Amino acid sequence: MNSYPQIISRHTASPFTSPFSNHLRSILLIALLASIPACTTKVDSQNITYWTAPSLELSRFEKIIVDEWNDSHPDSPIDWKTIPAGISSEEVLLTAIATKTGPDICANIFGGFASQLADAGVIVALDTLPGFWDLVAKRHMTNIIRNNWFYKGHVYVLPVYTNPEMIWYNKEILNAFNITVLPRTYGEFFDLLKVVCSASDMYGLHIDVSSKWYRRWFDYLTFYAAASGGSPYLDMDNKAAFFDQEAGIAVTTFFHKLFAKGYAPKFEIQDGFQKGLFLAAIKGAGDIVRTKRIYPELQYHIAPLLVPDNYPADSPIYTLAESKGLVLFNNTIQKDQAWDFMRHYFTDEHDSLWLAITNYLPVREDLLSNSIFKLYFEDNPEIKRYAVTTAFSVPLSITPHTVQIQTILNRELWQPIIYGIKSPLAASRDANSAINRILRSGP
Repeated sequence: MNSYPQIISRHTASPFTSPFSNHLRSILLIALLASIPACTTKVDSQNITYWTAPSLELSRFEKIIVDEWNDSHPDSPIDWKTIPAGISSEEVLLTAIATKTGPDICANIFGGFASQLADAGVIVALDTLPGFWDLVAKRHMTNIIRNNWFYKGHVYVLPVYTNPEMIWYNKEILNAFNITVLPRTYGEFFDLLKVVCSASDMYGLHIDVSSKWYRRWFDYLTFYAAASGGSPYLDMDNKAAFFDQEAGIAVTTFFHKLFAKGYAPKFEIQDGFQKGLFLAAIKGAGDIVRTKRIYPELQYHIAPLLVPDNYPADSPIYTLAESKGLVLFNNTIQKDQAWDFMRHYFTDEHDSLWLAITNYLPVREDLLSNSIFKLYFEDNPEIKRYAVTTAFSVPLSITPHTVQIQTILNRELWQPIIYGIKSPLAASRDANSAINRILRSGP
């Protein structure tokens, strides 16, 4: 197989809706959910209902899996559909749960949202179900689950994919300036920009300037993972954030300097890197196939993220990896059969098919050693680069305050440094102080 279509990339939300107002609505819905007894049943319990992300490529995969199940389990068929359109998939799901029209199983759930659902008592602690750890071991993700997916002593999500971020450099631009060694540190990067940006009409690094809360996963928090050597940006046990520490201030200073010197525009340019207007961009593995399809002539190098100048030369460079998965709802009538379907979902054959169709990396520790992925990575060496970096990928922090925390990060740090309203130190301290108050205000 030589062509592997790409899954629609990343979380989507309406650009006309305030993320903070979204969070307030979510709080109200969570409060409503918490008032619903755990034994409340759904209106329609005839089939096992299953919702997935609205994506053409993902739907191709899901149809195969669901048809396979339904052919062999006529007494417990899966009623599958994509998550209905709305302001965000999270709000749509919350509303459906509150009105007893939600699914039994839902995909595309990140850890922060799952923790909200867990606090509301509406999803199952999967590690309490029979065969959970056998399934995790069979999929070669025991360490990943133990280290990254526990919330209040339990596991509520079975992660499906991981999407680490790296830096792309435009190969044509590098060749034009006879650049053969890519920068590793912030200082080396700015030295390169002095040469490239001053001699040509282009920008340095493509950065998303929007205030959408989830976008900070793909720039600021990604760079924080690298600068901190893989340390988390939140300590949920001690209810503390670290944006005002050395790594956070270094990252804030880096982005502030990019905007202050004009190396990054203060407005959005759609596909600016692909159009040759930027030397570099932060990209995930999911961007590769779309780029090949829409910009087939584009040539680029994939490199690790940039790190502060004092970062140890012999230390690995970490990155952040978005990851989402499946959850099971408490009000499911056929819970045993629904859990059987989830176990059916996670097999070597299905993961091989998932990778071939979606081009997103399955959450597994054996991506590079398992022979079932060998041919795929031979055909897709760029995506293999991302598979290599999964060993140094930091997961998203699991907290029910995710949206509020990253909204504050936008308000107190990201927007102020873009427009030069605050110094990097003030922005880092203001954001950290406000986020600490949120962490310490509730469970």
